[in-house]
Order: sequence, then structure tokens, then C-alpha cells
Amino acid sequence: MKLNKHNNKSLFTLTGWSGNILAMLTAVFLLTACDLGVENPGQIDDSDLDTPAAITPLVNGVKGDFGYATTIPGGGGLYTVTGVLTDELVHVGSWIPIRLASFGVSINSEPENQSRWGYAQRARWVAEDAIRRIGNIVDNPENDPNVGMVTLYAGFSNRVMGDTFCEAVIDGGPLENHLVFTERAVDFFTDAITIAQNVGDGEMLTAAYGGRAQAHIMLGNWDDALNDASNVSTDFVFNQAHSDNAAREHNGVHNWTTRGDNGDQMSVWGTPFADWGTDRSGIMESEGDPRVQYEVQIDSEGEMVTNQLDRPLWYSYKFETRNSPIPIVKGTEMRLIEAEAALAQNQDVSTAINRINEVREHHGLDTFNADDYTLESAWVLLMKEKGIELWLEGRRIADLRRWANTPGSVPFDVIREDNNNPLPVLEVEAMCLEVSSDEINSNPNI
Repeated sequence: MKLNKHNNKSLFTLTGWSGNILAMLTAVFLLTACDLGVENPGQIDDSDLDTPAAITPLVNGVKGDFGYATTIPGGGGLYTVTGVLTDELVHVGSWIPIRLASFGVSINSEPENQSRWGYAQRARWVAEDAIRRIGNIVDNPENDPNVGMVTLYAGFSNRVMGDTFCEAVIDGGPLENHLVFTERAVDFFTDAITIAQNVGDGEMLTAAYGGRAQAHIMLGNWDDALNDASNVSTDFVFNQAHSDNAAREHNGVHNWTTRGDNGDQMSVWGTPFADWGTDRSGIMESEGDPRVQYEVQIDSEGEMVTNQLDRPLWYSYKFETRNSPIPIVKGTEMRLIEAEAALAQNQDVSTAINRINEVREHHGLDTFNADDYTLESAWVLLMKEKGIELWLEGRRIADLRRWANTPGSVPFDVIREDNNNPLPVLEVEAMCLEVSSDEINSNPNI
């Protein structure tokens, strides 16, 4: 088996980060494997990291880069910016590049966009390079759990980029269709499945099946997605870990949407999730779904707090602390993939509603009667339930991109421009983030 099917050059066109990655790994290696009392150890060559002592720092670095790219840089990472680009959040502050995303505008020259693209590419590159590096250290890469773990994260990093960005660029290559990332994700997940089976790691195996199901639906491979989803039980969750140890390790979605870090930039106000969820302050009437928790902010005079755009500030409580993990794969999403497949493939309303009900039963919620739904209303329910179940987990943008080409229409609006000018979610320049101008200007193949 060839563990990495792709050309894995050390060229990182955007920022020249391959050298920085080496420096970072060198520092981690020194802290974890060397005597801290040694003075001036000299230059560490790339080959000096090819030692078993470097394997654990390499794996942790891969996981950390993924968590950082998805939640920290460029105004809260990929999960938060896609939250305001879609209908999960609304911008209420003064940070113009985030406001533009909330208005449906993506400008690739903004510094925030450079960070989002650059750190996402870094996470992808580091994961893929770790496959090679650890594979060179261990005797049998096909039977090594560390190779399996970094291969799994190579799948996640490629899948997230395929979901999020308008186009793909691989290691200094030309602009390609964004689904090139997604196709690569399928390959990496397939390799991770093989390794997980070889080493008997059930959690890794299930996570890889779930990740591959997520990728297959973006490629329109419904039968493959269903086969993979069937291997994931409804109660399964595979998380990306976060901690309060250092800013790099924080759950940045919590920082931006709950703590109000960086000037209270984002609010649940003006989104359909405010109507569906539960206001913990008890002020707003809503449907009260416990999976969407938010709180209206009130000042000392009992009035709603507003920010620079005169929009109310409502904090999300999806993630309670900086330590809160963020799911990457959930069995409940697999049931909703099965529900969507039933509608997309066979117009099978009964199966779709039954799968939705499995998710709701898992959470102890009331269920629906399939006889009450037409094909169109079943689509509306599926879109709503999937949005609620995966709120602020970075999955919404992929769904909206796909549903734009699905029978029926995405029925959700979000206030973007101002209080009197609601703009439908799909009336945006593109339901994706652009390739950064740094990549375009520095890459001779573009």
C-alpha cells in the first residue's frame, strides 16, 4: 500500500513555511527529548528529527495545527468566518474583514484571508509531511498507529479546505477545482482506514469512515457515503481537543462567540438559529432546541447591548470554555447524511424522517411523523436539523454549497447589510473563501 498517493514536495509557496515548520518541530523536539541545560546546541538539521523521540511531538503538532487553523487566525479561524459567511452568526462589531464576510463578500487581499488560507495550508502540509517523516522512522508504516493518526488528519485538513475554499492549490501547483482537496481527503481517509484495521484501532477506524463519508457527499458519491456512514454508530464522537494552556490551543470559536474577545464581533442575533435555539437569558421566545444555546446580553439598565452596527449582542454557548472540544466526526451527522441521501437519491421522505428521528431520539427530543411531510417540506426539515446538529462545527458551508445544486432551495435568510436590508444566504459573491492573493502573486503556476 502506498500511504500517501500525492506528490508531497517541500515547497510551500504562500509563505515559505516549510522552514518555519522545521523550526517549530525542532523547538518541540528540543523541549521534549533533550537536556534543557545544554547550551548552544547548534543548528538542527532536518534529518536530525528523523528519530523515534520526535514521533509524539510530530503527531501532536499535526493535531495542534489543525485546531489552530480551524479556530484561531484571521478572525476566529475557518469555523468562525464561515459561520458569518453562512447563516450561523452575524457580524456586529468593527472588524471590517469579518464584516465583509458577513455581508457575503470575500476579498482575497485582506490580511485575515492570508492567515486563513496560509494556516489551513500549513495544517495540510504538516500532516502530509508527517506521514512521510514518521513513515521513514518506523519499521512498518502500514502497521503504525502514529502514521495512521497523521494520515487521518491529512484527510481532515484536505476535507476542510475542499469544503471551505473556492479553488485548490497543492504545493505551488496551479489553481484547480476545490474538489481536488476533497478527492485527496478520500485517499488519505482510505489509507487511514487500512492502517486502523491493521492495528486494531476502533476509534481511528470509525473516525476515518466518518471523514470519508463527509468527503464522499461533497463529491456526489452517495452510495460510497452511505457505506461509510453505516460504520459509524449514532453515539460516536471524534473531537479535536482544545485547552487553556496557551492561546494557540484555545477553542477560538468560544473566544470569539462567547467571551467576546477582540471587541464583541459576532452575534447569534439575526440568524435562524436564534429562532430555533434556546435563549439562556429567558428574554427571547424561540423554539427552544437545546442544541443551540445562546444568551442575550443586557446592560445595567435592562436594555439589550448593541455594538458598532447597532445590532444586538447575543453570545453563543455552543462551547462553554476555551477547553471545550469541537467534534470533527459525529454519528448523528452520519444519520443526517443518510437522511439527505434518501431525499437526494430516491425522494424517500419516510426514510429521511426516520433518520432525523434517530438523531432527535439520541438527544431525547420529540420526533416527527413522516406522513406530515412532502418532499419539499422534508428538505426544509433536513436542512434545519442538520444546521442545528452541526452548528458552529465548520460543516455549514459545505452543506450550503451542495444544497445550492439540490432539488428545492435553501430556505434560510440572514441579515447582512443592515436591519432593513436582509440578504438571502445564497446571494453572496461565492459561498466559499478565495485563494489568498499572496498565493496567487507568489506562485509562478498561477
